Amino acid sequence: MDPYEHIYDDGDGNDGTTLVLLHGTGGDAAQFMKLGRAAAPTAALIALEGNVDEQGLARFYRRVSADIPDFEDLENRSRDLAAFLADALQRHGRDPDRAVGVGYSNGANILANLLFNQPRVLAGYALMHPSILYRPCSNKAIAGRKVLITAGADDPIAPEAETRKLRAWLHKQGATVDLMVHDGEQDLREEEIDRLKAWLAEFCRAGRVNAMADSA
Repeated sequence: MDPYEHIYDDGDGNDGTTLVLLHGTGGDAAQFMKLGRAAAPTAALIALEGNVDEQGLARFYRRVSADIPDFEDLENRSRDLAAFLADALQRHGRDPDRAVGVGYSNGANILANLLFNQPRVLAGYALMHPSILYRPCSNKAIAGRKVLITAGADDPIAPEAETRKLRAWLHKQGATVDLMVHDGEQDLREEEIDRLKAWLAEFCRAGRVNAMADSA
């Protein structure tokens, strides 16, 4: 049995890009399908439903307080996520080298943990308002991953200073990181969707260039 309820949409059937969508606390898969389609009109979409219930709100891992995850649960569920994605991409005939994870808030956090520990599961990671207040171990396998981070300058849960430290750490690991900070808090803004759309378009162009180089 799959560890996640999820929705799959093949897009136009010709776009090789796949978005893996993880909502924020209290969100749902259908809600994030709308975001994914706005950002990538023709891509295939896999939207996951959080499988942790926190007082009626769906999440992707447990936590011990508002800003501290249950680290054992986070690690276990990150491994489950990696296994699920490898299987789901194969099942739907999608290329993991053209797959991008897009997560918001706690969805971004579990995606970030996947990037820290099993980065090759996906080719790109869009982390929208991640709150990573700890430093993971260095991992040479992160080199070459493409990462987008969006954040709010006044976000009390994910302080801008910590977000910038995350970007610097990922750069040190060899990732290519694009950072956008708006002047709000943890609200997800239209300008972030626009930046995600532009970043995904560049990701797709780079993929086509690499594919042509490989076939030359």
